[in-house]
Amino acid sequence: MKDPFVLKSIQEKIKNLGTVAGCYLWKNAENQVIYVGKAVKLESRVRSYLNPNHPDPKTQALYLELQDFDWIATSTETEALILEATLIKKYNPKFNVRLKDDKRYPFITVSTSEPYPMVFLTRKIKDNGDRYFGPFTDVKAARDTLELIHRIFPVRKTKLKLPLAKPQRPCLNFHMGRCLGPCQGNVPEATYRELIDEIVSFLEGKKEGLVQKLKRSMLESSERLEYEKAGYLKNRIDQIVQIREKQTVVSLDGGDEDIIAFARRDNEGQVIVLEVRGGRLEGKKSFPITGLELSTEVEIIEAFLRDYYLKVTFLPSLIILPTKAKSNYTASLEAIKENTGVLPKLKFPDGGQKKSLLRLAEKNAELSLTERILATKLRDQTVAMKELQEKLKLPHLPRVIECYDISHFQGSLPVASGIIFVEGKPYKPGYRHYKIRGYEGINDPGMMHEVIGRRLSHLLNEEEPLPDLIVIDGGWTQLSRAAEAANALDLGQLPMVGLAKKREEVYFPGEKEPYTFDIHSPMMRLLRMARDEAHRFGVTYQRTLRKKKTLKSLLDEISDIGTVRRRSLLRYFQNKKKVEDASLLELSAVPGIGEKLAEKIWTELQKLKKNKLIGQKAD
Repeated sequence: MKDPFVLKSIQEKIKNLGTVAGCYLWKNAENQVIYVGKAVKLESRVRSYLNPNHPDPKTQALYLELQDFDWIATSTETEALILEATLIKKYNPKFNVRLKDDKRYPFITVSTSEPYPMVFLTRKIKDNGDRYFGPFTDVKAARDTLELIHRIFPVRKTKLKLPLAKPQRPCLNFHMGRCLGPCQGNVPEATYRELIDEIVSFLEGKKEGLVQKLKRSMLESSERLEYEKAGYLKNRIDQIVQIREKQTVVSLDGGDEDIIAFARRDNEGQVIVLEVRGGRLEGKKSFPITGLELSTEVEIIEAFLRDYYLKVTFLPSLIILPTKAKSNYTASLEAIKENTGVLPKLKFPDGGQKKSLLRLAEKNAELSLTERILATKLRDQTVAMKELQEKLKLPHLPRVIECYDISHFQGSLPVASGIIFVEGKPYKPGYRHYKIRGYEGINDPGMMHEVIGRRLSHLLNEEEPLPDLIVIDGGWTQLSRAAEAANALDLGQLPMVGLAKKREEVYFPGEKEPYTFDIHSPMMRLLRMARDEAHRFGVTYQRTLRKKKTLKSLLDEISDIGTVRRRSLLRYFQNKKKVEDASLLELSAVPGIGEKLAEKIWTELQKLKKNKLIGQKAD
């Protein structure tokens, strides 16, 4: 239930909004901005969040946390969208879909504000008349593109304020044919501008038109008997054509377009942009996004259009989007047009070649998201091991961790499980089950003493390496008995901790008082993962043994079942079918079982199922 005083306070503030356009910022009890939105009419939009029964899951979740709000009025919805992008970047609110990386992606800059422009990389866009191409999500790809431009086009590379008051001798690049040498003062600005126009066409993907233009210049030079210049132009044409031939043709009609698709898992996602220029697939850009947990496909695309296309300086005439995100993006398109001067057309294909390209983009998005998640997990596992070494004061990095758990059903059929994590990941060939031999009833500490003793004795006898850390599922009592087993084998220095379930507290040998650590830290996540895996592995084994014993006991009580029939039934039910799902027909199909005996067995099974003796969970 929302505090009535909070609601009343918000409602009073809403009365002052009126029907102006603008942005609103919802805040939580800690005065943190948790959501930024835009609206044509602020009052009605903000008021809609105060409905506790709102059908939108994100709005429901937001309602539970909102305590206050602020707003900024704008003249138009387009201005509001541009401001929204700025505010989201500033506050990073958890309920907004946003590009994940805070870092600035690099752009290739053509400094057209200068008389003799340069081409270089930058991460800052300035409103100074320069041309910017990007962003590039891959810095290496940006550098490779820049190197390619410098190899094909003889543009200057040295920072100088040209023209110079006193011309200087050209550098080595001029003598190698990689610069026109404007520092000498004898290169007309118009000639150099033609070169810059070629570079801009190259970066815009207009390679076909650029090649045709260079061919005309080559022919003109040849007709004027300027064979050296014609040969130079031919070399440039050959290099561009060579690059062109390596690019895949995806549209015989030519044209420039972006194909956008995304993949999502829980709160994380990945957006892929396939860039088609002149009908050829020229590049792929990949962007991580977050804030997706309660967001719709339309919200994801709208946020990406806002965050990506408000920064680019070259825009294709067509943007291909997934049909599942089909909606009206008028405000976003108007903002893009205001920023770039281009109003792109959106298309949501249901079939044909464009749909095939979308599937290609979606496949790339899934692969990129999987790769990023795996890389994140690997990074977290490394951090977790380092935290364990630091917090638990281990002699070295715990690359091999073993975890043990006890499982039984009200004291019967006690078993233990031991699992191994290597480099922070499960190593299933090292998993082990143990049947408890020396204890009956409920005695988890004693059982843990037996299992740890058996495990360590085996490692010593076989001269196998000891684990870097042993984790006991339990508190001080279980850990103490496990430590006794290690001490009995003169392994008192073997690192060992206990992890209690209820409060996720960590116990150390010889200390009754537990330690608490941040449960969301990589270290604690790794410990919980190992503990939960050991519990799962043990419970599964205990349940299998119990089911087998229950079935065997039942078959022993049924007359007319000999050793051969019993073995056939056990083999059938253990390997092919759950007992509780067996039908009369299936029972009759077991070798040696006729219809009459099958009916007798089925009747007993139904009694067992009714009494809930099958399928109960282990403790």
